[in-house]
This record gives sequence, C-alpha cells and structure tokens, in this order.
Amino acid sequence: MIVTANISAVLLTILFVLSVFCGRFFCGRICPFGLLQDLLNKIPFPKKIRSFKGDKHLRYMKYVLLMLMVAANLFGYSTTSMNEAHTFNAGLASGWAMFALLCIVISRPLCKYLCPVGPILGWCNLLPFGEYKVNQESCTKCGVCLDVCKMDIEPYKTPNHIECIRCGKCKKNCPSKAITSGFLKK
Repeated sequence: MIVTANISAVLLTILFVLSVFCGRFFCGRICPFGLLQDLLNKIPFPKKIRSFKGDKHLRYMKYVLLMLMVAANLFGYSTTSMNEAHTFNAGLASGWAMFALLCIVISRPLCKYLCPVGPILGWCNLLPFGEYKVNQESCTKCGVCLDVCKMDIEPYKTPNHIECIRCGKCKKNCPSKAITSGFLKK
C-alpha cells in the first residue's frame, strides 16, 4: 500500500510540474481517455457535431462536477464509495455505449463537458512558460486552426484558452505558420 501511495505521489508531482510548464499538455498528448475519444471520433459518421445550442453552457458542467467532488471530500465523503459495485455494474454497458456514440459524433465530449481534471490543468495554460503565440501580421484568419481544433476554440483569437489541450494541431496545420509555441517566448 505504501509503495502504491509513493508511486501516486511521484506521478502527481510529475503531472503538476508538466502542467505548470506545458498547460493541458497531459490532456492533449498523454491522457488515455483523450486517446480513446480521438480514436472513436475517427469512425466515420454522416453528420459530426462541431457545436450546438447550449454547448458553451454545458462546458461549465465539469466545473460543477469538480466542485461537488471537492465538497464531498471536504465533508468526509469518498467519491469512490458513493457508488457500490452492483449499482455501478448495472449501467456500465449502456454508459460505455453512450460514451462511444458521443465520441463518434462529438470531438472529445468527456474533455469538454465532464472531466474534472481539465479545469485544474486549464488554468496552467495562462502561465507564461509554454504558451502559444499567434503572429497577427502572419495570420490570415483563414480558420484552418479552428477547423482542426479538437476543443472547438478559436486558436487565432485566444491561443492560450483554458479549454486548449495543447495537442498542437492548430500549430501544425496553420498554412501561414503564424502559431508558435515555446518556453518563455516574448
């Protein structure tokens, strides 16, 4: 048990340091749930959903979930003990099926609407260490960065948005190479 706790502490420390210097880099490049969502989203579907009415409001749900989890722990409730195994197993298959369908139709729905880790790491995007920059003179406002953005934000307007998962697709696909990233660039 002590070895497991030590490994967890080391991994959390690495995640914290990585997040301070690279923002939500973990979300865009390391998170296994992110990879699963990306793979499922590659499955062809007649009409993918980029945005919908209520999308911006629904994104606040992950903040509410985070606050509920913190409050539950502050008042002595373990969030893992709130759901007994038999209750959990009853909806497991239908839950995964719904998750898979959502991932096929919407890019990264877990990251956008439910993941409580994203809001914590997202604030690190605002730190100046590994920030993205847009050269406004080179940017043609063509919208390619928006088209490839998994989180449906506008990188050419707010490259360090707290929703940005630092996947690098905007930078890679920018035809004018106006988006750059790096440590402490001025």
